Amino acid sequence: MNIENAELTLKTTGGTTFVINKLAGFRCRKERYTPYSALDATVIGGEGVSDVVEAKFSVGGKVLHRGIMDSLTVTKSGGRTVMRLSSRGFSSMLAQNELAPGLLAGLSLNSLMSEKMIVPNVTWQNSSQTVRYIYVNEHDSQWSAIVSLSLALNEDYPYIGAVNEVRLSPVNPKTVVPENIFEEGSSGDYSKMVSHYHMKDVNGSYSYNYTDGFAAARGIVRHKYIAYDRQFVGLSDYGLKYRLGFTERGCKSRFMTYIGYGGEELRDKVTFPDGSVCEISAVEICGNAKRGIFTKDICYFDKYCNK
Repeated sequence: MNIENAELTLKTTGGTTFVINKLAGFRCRKERYTPYSALDATVIGGEGVSDVVEAKFSVGGKVLHRGIMDSLTVTKSGGRTVMRLSSRGFSSMLAQNELAPGLLAGLSLNSLMSEKMIVPNVTWQNSSQTVRYIYVNEHDSQWSAIVSLSLALNEDYPYIGAVNEVRLSPVNPKTVVPENIFEEGSSGDYSKMVSHYHMKDVNGSYSYNYTDGFAAARGIVRHKYIAYDRQFVGLSDYGLKYRLGFTERGCKSRFMTYIGYGGEELRDKVTFPDGSVCEISAVEICGNAKRGIFTKDICYFDKYCNK
């Protein structure tokens, strides 16, 4: 698949639309624990482009990214103009908007997304399943509330699927069987890992403690002491279990890179050359003039992925 199969559309504050089919290079990344897609692209040209309010990116006609502009630089040198841009999906604003602190009773994903805060161009998986309540701490974001809701409903971590869609569970997952594989491997990342969590109770004593032994088995000793967190009222042990599990995110992974793009999304499945099938935790679609378009599928093995 050559790079001409990629298309970038930019919209400006003045209503002008630029459609770019000739990109010098790009990288589009989606990741299980990141509430947005990220796009970096380089274009030869770009004269007259400014005040961009939206970037849309597609490969083979499939839209992979729509989002706000983080940065855009147009440089002229030696008679050539080069434009470089970075964009995050509209869903990134879920982590940048705070909800009013307090108790939210009878909450579902539908009510949280449609009544509490409306973020433009963000959709969500239809779910009216409710929890008794969640507590919103001061300065908690809407994404933090979505995480609390998902953990209370399914003991699972939410993610952004398709294009800016909040999901609590996979939607019609498919399995891809890549060809033209030129790289595969595995990795471990223990840099974020915490071994023990300790939390105060309402009386100020550290009576809530949790460890799962995973970090300690690897010679890692990192204790964290935190204040009483009303976000997990009545679920204090699970709240500590979640915090510890989150520090182990992506601690072990397996990856594979192949020529082309098979249309996969987060939580689809990929078949490795040895026949094993794993759920995709991160996907990177990249392109340049030399290699064309290529895709890296990464599968985590942690508390919420490929358990």
